[in-house]
Amino acid sequence: MTDAAEGVLVLYTTWPDIESVEHAATRLLDARLIACANILGESRSIYRWEGEVQSEREIIALFKTSEAAAGRARDALLALHPYDEPCVLALESRSEFSAPGFTGWVHSQTV
Repeated sequence: MTDAAEGVLVLYTTWPDIESVEHAATRLLDARLIACANILGESRSIYRWEGEVQSEREIIALFKTSEAAAGRARDALLALHPYDEPCVLALESRSEFSAPGFTGWVHSQTV
């Protein structure tokens, strides 16, 4: 295993509704692919899709995982997500600015 302060990722995602993100969070927790999901609530996304500007209500969620589990967590999120092209962005942590106890906990919760 890597040092507990290294190899922690946050998967930033957006979802169409609370039910779909809660279902995904529960599935990933049960599979020990994430240590925690933060569901931030409703937001507004404005973007261009197929040549048209869209404005939609979305739910932002952050999934905390280890680097070792991140690929499988991403694949599970993509499989569970209702969008054709879901937003799943991996954001790396920096060990020198992270809380070692927390990152150690993330590692202990994921496989």
